Amino acid sequence: MTGPRQKHEAALAARKAAADALESKARTIGNGRLFAALGAIGLVGAIAFAHAPAETWLGVAALVVVFVALVVVHARVHAQKDKATAAMRFHERALARLSGKWRSFPSTGERWAVATHPYAGDLDVFGRASLFQRLDATSTRYGEEVLARWLSGDGAPATTAEFVEAVRQRQGAVRDLAPRLTLREELAALGSLLDDQVEKPDPRPFVMWAGQSGSNAGGGRLPGALRIVALVVPLATVGTMVAGWMGLVHRMLFLVSFAVSVAVLAALRARILPSLEAASSKESALSRYGGMLALLEDEKLEAPLLVGLQKRLAESGASATREMAALSRIVGFVDARNNEVFRFFIGPALMWDLWCALALEAWRERAGKAAFGWFRALAELEALASIAGFAFENPDHAFPEIVTDRAVFEAESLGHPLIDDDKRVSNDVTISGPGHALVVTGSNMSGKSTLLRAIGINTVLANAGGPVCAKALRVSRLEVATSMRVSDSLEEGTSRFYAELKKLKLVLDLARTVKKDPEERTLLFLLDEILHGTNTRERLIGARAILMELLALGAMGAVSTHDLGLGDLENERPDHVRNVHFQEQVEGDVMSFDYLLRTGVVQSSNALRLMKIVGLDVVA
Repeated sequence: MTGPRQKHEAALAARKAAADALESKARTIGNGRLFAALGAIGLVGAIAFAHAPAETWLGVAALVVVFVALVVVHARVHAQKDKATAAMRFHERALARLSGKWRSFPSTGERWAVATHPYAGDLDVFGRASLFQRLDATSTRYGEEVLARWLSGDGAPATTAEFVEAVRQRQGAVRDLAPRLTLREELAALGSLLDDQVEKPDPRPFVMWAGQSGSNAGGGRLPGALRIVALVVPLATVGTMVAGWMGLVHRMLFLVSFAVSVAVLAALRARILPSLEAASSKESALSRYGGMLALLEDEKLEAPLLVGLQKRLAESGASATREMAALSRIVGFVDARNNEVFRFFIGPALMWDLWCALALEAWRERAGKAAFGWFRALAELEALASIAGFAFENPDHAFPEIVTDRAVFEAESLGHPLIDDDKRVSNDVTISGPGHALVVTGSNMSGKSTLLRAIGINTVLANAGGPVCAKALRVSRLEVATSMRVSDSLEEGTSRFYAELKKLKLVLDLARTVKKDPEERTLLFLLDEILHGTNTRERLIGARAILMELLALGAMGAVSTHDLGLGDLENERPDHVRNVHFQEQVEGDVMSFDYLLRTGVVQSSNALRLMKIVGLDVVA
């Protein structure tokens, strides 16, 4: 059976062979272009110095035509080679991910990291070695933003029914896209050719420009009568010029209508020039985005969400690619103004700027407002393709079952998706519902924090519509809140303990907010080594109080701790609190960990032994 690695390797070899063949073809065409140029120069020299017959000019003309044709073909071959090279990079990145080398990828999502987010910092959602870095295959800032919003939970539907429907729709789309390797390759290849800058291109300025009404941001529509002026005055200018050459009228009579053109354009300059300049600045993006939109438009997709995205591309009544091609042609006419001779004589004579402004206004009225839908659809496709790549590369990861009748987290063989396959250890984990918690004990380095992060990050993946690192997962709509990584702040003048109290308050505040709407959502809390910045007695009292309040508020989750006394809660509330633990294995002076989750409270500790291993001998 051919796995994802073999498929990417085969595709990479095919694209490399194609790129090499195109490079060879480009060199051949380049040589032919050189020979054609030299031949034309040689014939001109023969005519000038060797008195070659006049028919030799036909040979010069033929070689010039050949040269121009080879220039066009050479450019197309280079474009094909660039696309093949970009496709190679797509497969190279995929193989790097499969080999665990994705942590060096430049796209980390750092700009989406917010210190006050309920879970992103603790669960490595953004930043180096993060979930975002592992998933991201977007090419635009718009696509990157959609993926980041899904992972951070921003903009999630208010009701559970809408949330579950959105997640299931994304799951269906990811399942549809995952095996479409060629589509995802072409999307990534075209996207990588959008811009040669380090930062991803942002289509938002174009979308904002396209959605403006009137001829510019502040002006109204151009009067319809200007179309008559734009037709009649240039006809008069050209007509009188031709008539003057024929001797029918005075040769300078055309200057009258030409002056009228200049006057009208000068009067309208403040209204039409901003629109023309704005459109001209968008030209480079239009043809490049068009190819990506065409992929979405032309692919025979099956998932309802993807079919819905395709429908957005026809919101203006015509296809997005046709509308973009029409706009690209208009912008091409606008850019003809960059030629000085054209700008100062031909353009005014034909009232070129006015015609271009009218054409741009007509396009924006017809299709401009639909551009937001086009690029939103493209952004969602990019985000879905990123998650689909993760699904394709991890066929052993399961799509979670989204439960609606009760709040639950039931995982079979749950692992952490950011740990390499050869190092990952998976465990069965169940948190039965609101008011239930796991108390996780264990020695240092045994896996407590990793378990909590695995629970959290897989819930994030489930909420985003992706597969999870588990054999199976039944999960309801859960809002994640964590208190795991805590550090002091010299700038803010806060201690580590005080910083943790602030994070715990955020968790409790969110639990109180969720409690007001228990039918729609449930809080999943994950607290790592709670209150370990204070003395044992007060830590135990505080930890018990916080945990009991969270359970009373209907939240569910897990708490890791070194305070074995917190495990007594299982005896006090056996139907709501369950003890689990990790332990080390010791053979002589060698200590190891199997990272397997066991029931009950841990019965051993390793702090003194670890101190001895690192050279800190302690006399008991």
